Amino acid sequence: MERKKRVFCLLMVLPAILLTLILGLIPMFTSLGWSFLEYDLLRIQEHGTPFVGLENYRTILSDDRFLRSIANTFLMTGLVVAIALVLGLVLAHVMRAEYRGRVIVRVLICTPWFVPPVVAAAIWAWLLNADRSPINSALMDAGLIESNIRFLTDSSTWGPFSIPLLSVTAVRIWNGLPFVVIFLLAGMQSIPRDLYEAVDVDGGNLWSKFRHVTLPLLKPILGVLAMLLLITGIGHFEINYIMTGGGPNGLTDVMSVYSYLQAFSFFRFDLASAAGGMVLLITGVISVIYIRSQLRNEDKS
Repeated sequence: MERKKRVFCLLMVLPAILLTLILGLIPMFTSLGWSFLEYDLLRIQEHGTPFVGLENYRTILSDDRFLRSIANTFLMTGLVVAIALVLGLVLAHVMRAEYRGRVIVRVLICTPWFVPPVVAAAIWAWLLNADRSPINSALMDAGLIESNIRFLTDSSTWGPFSIPLLSVTAVRIWNGLPFVVIFLLAGMQSIPRDLYEAVDVDGGNLWSKFRHVTLPLLKPILGVLAMLLLITGIGHFEINYIMTGGGPNGLTDVMSVYSYLQAFSFFRFDLASAAGGMVLLITGVISVIYIRSQLRNEDKS
């Protein structure tokens, strides 16, 4: 009986295992293998694919554009993680509160979740177009600006920041915010109301409830969310590529976009695979650090 149960469970998860193997693991290891070869599609008939070791990694790490894409990746991901978690806490409180029209507010907050990133990027690319942006029209009608803001094409910078970088980051936050809000709302609803009533008895206010009850009990969830946003953010591709293609002048270039352009614009699958290997290495290190910290916390408890 126990053996039949194990066989049944294995058969139930077998399709997911096969899909992960075919669509995830095999392409990943194939790409890693290419990163150690000279895989130039324009020269492959003449030179083949000889083994070059770590030469592709040396090439991309000496490329200023790739180094800039690393900096942009961490900057944009850091902004997404920090702002999404703060806004998520605020909006989770809004969704949890009792008031008229709460259902409508919940639907509006969750709407970005129903929009695929590709579609969202195309819509926002139109909304932020310098010449046809309804946002620019509204700001000009309100007298707040005198000329169109070039949300996606302005190449002026303030240190590492630029208008295109902040615009793309805002869209990424908008698209991923419902995921954060739902997680935090579920965590808030699991907190016993007795704890909040105890704070009321002690004469505490809303800030006291948040600081001494909500935030400490949500720390595990915040940690998981921060790690998920960090890992997915480092490998993020769709919104950056569709909205700007990494431009202008590489201001919104990230590692995944750099990898894509190397493969399908310059046909250097070896350099693209090396860039993908760097993404895998960084996310892997972050995951290992997080898992080790979780295991230490479990041992302490």
